[in-house]
Amino acid sequence: MKHATTTTTVTPDRRLAFVDLTDDLRRAIKDSGVTDGAAIAFCPHTTCQLLVNEWEDGAMEDFRARLTELVPEDRYYAHDDMERRTQNLQEGHERENGHSHVKQMLLTTTSHAIPVAAGEPLLGQWQRLMLVELDDPKDRQVVFHVFGS
Repeated sequence: MKHATTTTTVTPDRRLAFVDLTDDLRRAIKDSGVTDGAAIAFCPHTTCQLLVNEWEDGAMEDFRARLTELVPEDRYYAHDDMERRTQNLQEGHERENGHSHVKQMLLTTTSHAIPVAAGEPLLGQWQRLMLVELDDPKDRQVVFHVFGS
């Protein structure tokens, strides 16, 4: 069985920005030499998300609007309350981003398993692999692990 792990870094341009990772996924599959198997796409961050959906401006606009309505930024979040928070603190790193963590927990998609056949990801006709930034933009890593024959 062949397998390969690669990491790509992307920097979204704003909060709730979408980054198309489909070409990165295809490149990871091609570079692995796997023609039949699976690819795992994993994002090791707690304030961004991987999605498989249609790359269409209206759909992305709708997603942003509904997510903002569901989890508004101008509410109290215990995660942001430094007088009561005692866990996972890193000096110089903490800021008010409780809304980003709640959005990510509701979406719960840090990874996807995507079948591979004939050296290509078996995505639907309009499907794309995307990262959506839920916090302030920063460098984000996405790990691809491809395995099979």
